[in-house]
Amino acid sequence: MLELYLTVLNMSLTAALAALIIIILRGSLGRALPRTFSYAIWAIVLYRMICPVSFPSIFSMLERIKPGLDAYTSTLKAVSLTEALGFEVLSGHRAQELGLTPNLLQETPIETTGGLTQTPLTAAPMSIDYVTVVLTMLWVLGIFALLLYNAVSYRRLCMSMSTSTFFEDYQLVKECKTAICMKRRVDVYESDKVESPFVYGIFRPRVMLPVSAAYSSDGQEREQLRHILLHELYHIKRFDYLVKPLAFLALCVHWFNPVLWAAFRLFDKDMEMSCDEGAVKALKTGTCQDYAATLLTLASSQGRIGKSCALAFRETNAGERVKHIVKYKKPGLAVGVISVILIILCAVGLLSNPTSLAGELEDGQANVLVMCSAEDSNIPDTILLMGYNGDRKEVNIAFLPRDLEVLPDDGSYGIAERKLSGYAGGNPPEEVMKRLREMLGIEIHNYIKLDTGNFRDLVDALGGVEFNVPIKMVYEDPYQNLAINLEKGRQVLDGEKAEMLIRYRKGYPEGDLARIEVQKAFLGAMIEQKSDIKIGSVKEIYQLLSKEMETDLGIEKAKKLFTLSRTAKTIAFVDVPILQDSEDPLAPLLLAPEAKDQVKEKF
Repeated sequence: MLELYLTVLNMSLTAALAALIIIILRGSLGRALPRTFSYAIWAIVLYRMICPVSFPSIFSMLERIKPGLDAYTSTLKAVSLTEALGFEVLSGHRAQELGLTPNLLQETPIETTGGLTQTPLTAAPMSIDYVTVVLTMLWVLGIFALLLYNAVSYRRLCMSMSTSTFFEDYQLVKECKTAICMKRRVDVYESDKVESPFVYGIFRPRVMLPVSAAYSSDGQEREQLRHILLHELYHIKRFDYLVKPLAFLALCVHWFNPVLWAAFRLFDKDMEMSCDEGAVKALKTGTCQDYAATLLTLASSQGRIGKSCALAFRETNAGERVKHIVKYKKPGLAVGVISVILIILCAVGLLSNPTSLAGELEDGQANVLVMCSAEDSNIPDTILLMGYNGDRKEVNIAFLPRDLEVLPDDGSYGIAERKLSGYAGGNPPEEVMKRLREMLGIEIHNYIKLDTGNFRDLVDALGGVEFNVPIKMVYEDPYQNLAINLEKGRQVLDGEKAEMLIRYRKGYPEGDLARIEVQKAFLGAMIEQKSDIKIGSVKEIYQLLSKEMETDLGIEKAKKLFTLSRTAKTIAFVDVPILQDSEDPLAPLLLAPEAKDQVKEKF
């Protein structure tokens, strides 16, 4: 039920946006175009209210708003990022020594004799958002109350009409049906319990006339009766007796949205005015002024029957209708063509959703290579792959060791040149992407190259990250202008301290591999704590980082990828199996034979 409510919330907000656009269009073109156009265009809002699916189009008018709505409601639906994160952590005694086992871990880590293995994370039970639950309950109660009230009102109306009798002047009814080209049978009744005409009934619609209007003593009264019958029969011919109840039922589901209540009221006005236009066009004699006089006569005798029931048609807004019909002129061919074109354009623009970036991704996948180096250095110290899969709706992150061997040991290259960090430092990012494509068997679509200064700015822009530093970290390297002094324990790391954390590796027996696990844990904490970042903040952060950042990823694509990541069901760190053939700590690391298949599966 909660997921259903969130789906309806998304539909309601989308329908409200479409309604606002139509209200503006209706207000600016309402006098130039017939009300039949306004009435028809409300079908767009009705579709948005009752149908959760649509089609993608580059012409969608909701391009800048709809993705944000989808991301917001999808985030509410999904398990929070805290619980959806999948970590691959250090196993055995070393994980406990470093303090990197996530708090949410439900399984016992696999004990090994040493080294690294992948340990899956079982998500904790989803925390209940009691506010959303209460809103869902209120939503259901509101629907039930509206339906019950109108069902009782409609039942009372039907019971009050049980004493009505057939209208005797069938010849006039036949003439009116012929005038509007209507062949189906329609029953017309008269009753002394009503003071104004209306249509009611869903399976067997019928016209109800007041006794005072059913009998005409002269030609003028008979002509007014003709006006009334033409209007009511036109409702039935156009199936308004089905459209209005359907619109009202949809409104009951979206009762919490004031924009849609306003749209329903305007829809009701346009329905009546378009029926007035249809009745006037069917008249062979008389003028718009005569029809307006009939409306005024009806308005003066407006009764109480039908006022409390949304499923019965009644004559409302007499003042506006009189003003409209007096000025009404039958539209020519040009106006009709323009109306049809506008309806088609609005339908394409408001019924369609913006083209999804996930649909544009090659094989539904977007992979970005991220390389971070020290300031004033071109050699990356941290290298990782970030991938989004549109089919599985998941984000995967894989850290690549800086010492990974990317060139063969054939004597043509030195040790530093054979390593990924050295290769990336001496070649442009496009060449690095090409080499990793060959090694991993995956496509890499974009790259981001930044330095630790960018990283510090990012952490500071996010307001710092709370993290449990596993060990006391002390290290100095004057050649790199690096001084690390970080106390053990839980603390909020600003940009400077976060840089110390991710660059420290000399104190780990496993060296760079152990540092990667710390980097994973820190990135996981950052995602967990800052997952509610807004789209506007993404643009600001992008502009902040782009001062020193090199990338082929534009701001628009970056924002779209961020939006897609917000809708992801899981965010997981992917283990890249590594071999260390040599006891030399400076020797390059090798990809394990199964590494390529494992990476291809996720990226």
